[in-house]
Amino acid sequence: MATTPGTPSGEPAARGEWPCPGVSAHPVRVVPKRQALGWDSVPQGRYRVVEHTCSCRTVFYELISCGGTYMIHRVIQSGPPEHAFTGRWTLREAREMWQRLLNGQAR
Repeated sequence: MATTPGTPSGEPAARGEWPCPGVSAHPVRVVPKRQALGWDSVPQGRYRVVEHTCSCRTVFYELISCGGTYMIHRVIQSGPPEHAFTGRWTLREAREMWQRLLNGQAR
């Protein structure tokens, strides 16, 4: 479940200085007992974006397909941008984790 533009995501410095086109999901504020995801700085190969959250926030996410498995790509828009990847899931598992991320139950 995504929030409307301008709703806090629970991430540090959640609002960036970028205009919001209002067409992509915005993750909601994280819940206190959220699932901690293990992030790595290297993807498992070439990938394509399946879904993404709005890039108007300092931190945005992409659900990616990578060599038959699925991962989540986190981008922290700083200078230079910081990239991190988590998961090696089936599509079903990835969709479930993507929903948990959007609902604030995982980060």
